[in-house]
Amino acid sequence: MTNDFVEKSIEINVPVSKVWRVFTDPILTRHMGGEYVSEWKVGSSFSWKGLDGQILTNGSILIIEPEKFLQHNLFSSDAASTGSVISVITYEFHEMNGRTTILAREDFLHPINDEEYAAAMNGWDAALYSVKEIAER
Repeated sequence: MTNDFVEKSIEINVPVSKVWRVFTDPILTRHMGGEYVSEWKVGSSFSWKGLDGQILTNGSILIIEPEKFLQHNLFSSDAASTGSVISVITYEFHEMNGRTTILAREDFLHPINDEEYAAAMNGWDAALYSVKEIAER
């Protein structure tokens, strides 16, 4: 089996505007243990900064349509020297009757092994559950 992508979805019992704020409002995002650092425009950098101020991931926004669609790439940890993209992450937001579904997909540029795949699946489950928990407060 080739592990070249992870795809997950979650239903959140609030309107999409509140879910989008969990991504873009640092006050809410900090409840997930950090915050996204971005200008929220195509081409701008897109990083995850831990509560200690350390940048843990870095990429750039490829496509953004507020409250509907977000796509960004993710650079390898040594991106300063190589600039290599390791994956492309896509979020689709769909609202129906005041409830939001997020479809999240990470496409890896190179297949990952089974252990890395299991860790990625668990990481996505935890991240999406965290968004749900914060949005529904």
